Amino acid sequence: MINITFLPSEQVIQVPAGTSILQAAMSAGVHVLSTCGGKGTCGKCKVLTSTEIRQIKEITETEKKFLSASELATGWVLACQHLLTQDMIVRIQEQKDVYQRKTDFSGVQQLNAAPRIQKLPLKLPKPSIEDQTPDWDRLMAALPGVGCQFNRTVAASLPRVFRLGDFQVTAVLDGDKLLAVEPGDTSERCFGVAIDVGTTTVVAYLMDLNNGRVVTSGAATNPQQVFGADVISRITHAASGPNQLRELQEKVIGGLNKTIAQLCQEREIAKDEIYQAVVVGNTTMAHLFLGIDPTYLAPAPFIPVYRESVEVEANEIGLDILETGTVVMLPNVAGYVGSDTVGVMLAAEVDRLPGVSLIVDIGTNGEIILSGKDRILTCSAAAGPAFEGAEIKFGMRAAEGAIEGVRITEDVQLDVIAGGKVRGICGSGLIDAIAEMSKVGVIGSTGRFASGPAQLEKLPTLVRERLRKTERASEFVLVWSKDSASNEDIVLSQKDIREMQLAKGAIMAGIMILVREMGITSQEIDRVLLAGAFGNYIRKESAVEIGLLPSLPLGKITTIGNAAGDGAKMALLSTEERARAETLAKRAEHIELSTKKEFQAEFIKGLDFKKVK
Repeated sequence: MINITFLPSEQVIQVPAGTSILQAAMSAGVHVLSTCGGKGTCGKCKVLTSTEIRQIKEITETEKKFLSASELATGWVLACQHLLTQDMIVRIQEQKDVYQRKTDFSGVQQLNAAPRIQKLPLKLPKPSIEDQTPDWDRLMAALPGVGCQFNRTVAASLPRVFRLGDFQVTAVLDGDKLLAVEPGDTSERCFGVAIDVGTTTVVAYLMDLNNGRVVTSGAATNPQQVFGADVISRITHAASGPNQLRELQEKVIGGLNKTIAQLCQEREIAKDEIYQAVVVGNTTMAHLFLGIDPTYLAPAPFIPVYRESVEVEANEIGLDILETGTVVMLPNVAGYVGSDTVGVMLAAEVDRLPGVSLIVDIGTNGEIILSGKDRILTCSAAAGPAFEGAEIKFGMRAAEGAIEGVRITEDVQLDVIAGGKVRGICGSGLIDAIAEMSKVGVIGSTGRFASGPAQLEKLPTLVRERLRKTERASEFVLVWSKDSASNEDIVLSQKDIREMQLAKGAIMAGIMILVREMGITSQEIDRVLLAGAFGNYIRKESAVEIGLLPSLPLGKITTIGNAAGDGAKMALLSTEERARAETLAKRAEHIELSTKKEFQAEFIKGLDFKKVK
């Protein structure tokens, strides 16, 4: 067995010889960035090992492609490529994600609370020789009209609870289901958790069910990331067998349990005081959260196992709240339009907005909603993970050191998250960079870099010096090595530009097909609502400039925060809103883009970097 120590966490694990560093990290619960799921195509799982100047025969062709000679000589390896043959210390590159970006822009901080969870204080008559009523029957007599079925878990502790509270107890009800009986009057403490399971990030909001307020919130990287940045990679892993499916479920549940535990510790709340969780996620994430096989979501005709809302007990899936607490997954719409989109519809009140509304949730996948004329149309654009930084050479999530804004005048000016040296570029920075490069002429409308003398002469001198050709392709230098955390130039390559074109082309094609389906033009859209944390940080003018959004007055474009999470909060806090979520899911008309003959033509048109009318 090989002993491997991961720094800076100092986590130690034993693994068999021949195990890759990435596999060892997964076993140890150590997060190593791997957007391709260990296939060796992204080059992002760089780690520093204690082994210096490796033998040439040990270096794979993949490592030669992604690592410089100096990096290879000093012990840098790709975690997915390096197989362990001896004890080793491995230092992981820390990426300090800025998770408050996921929670800062929540539109719903308080609602009028009318949840399904109720806490009823009860003063029970004490048993005597004259009154030998069993404890369960005594409780039921105090709950007239509820009609609870016998609950073995609750009944198991009932004798102790009754006597501990001197027969003053509080019954916790979820509708007509008895969740718990607590000693004394605990009615002032009643909590739930709203959860948004994103492909990249999971977010949890701890809610006070008595007053409808957010007590606290937190976010974390979805631990399933190690299997790939996109849903197809995870579906492929789950399809390998029941153990792999269980592995994916345990990863996401484990990550959520850590987040919930931190929130509880922060506010001195016991996990048993959380009585219900309402969860949203795209259809794949919803299946994996529940441990349901998503295999047939990947190939056409994209068939999910279920569509309606699902309720399970927390102990059934291992979510660390009250064991008998209810976990509610809101309904899906279709194979690639999930409960997160239903949450967005609920929070945006699409059924109550006047005129025509376009709602776009841009993330690892792109969900689009067009409402108006008594219709709610939805589609999912296979935008890929480019907006999250995957498939971009220096792409990264929104974390410390990521470029999030770009301006180009006489030279390049950057906005960097948390300042300091630059590590890479996140989605908002990527959109900004391409918009600015297009405006000054670094790239043309087709995405090709300027090359001829006439094109180059129009560029400012300092900008022109950043445009260069390498053995592989043309590239534009955003950050010179002296300002880079990795001591290498941070560039956008022609391939990076193409990846962005594919992503934004798919989104625009989806928008235009929905517009046509509704029988309107894009100019008849009254408002554009950008959902999701990513939507809050992109510059509206840049999104319009590159043709990611229709060319409308900027005043019509508004950000609405993590609307999916807000929808989960609303369904948690209000039985009426939860019923409305069910109605919205049933009303939504899903448009499957792959069946539309015009999709390819719209997609091709959407590739160009130009305003779309």
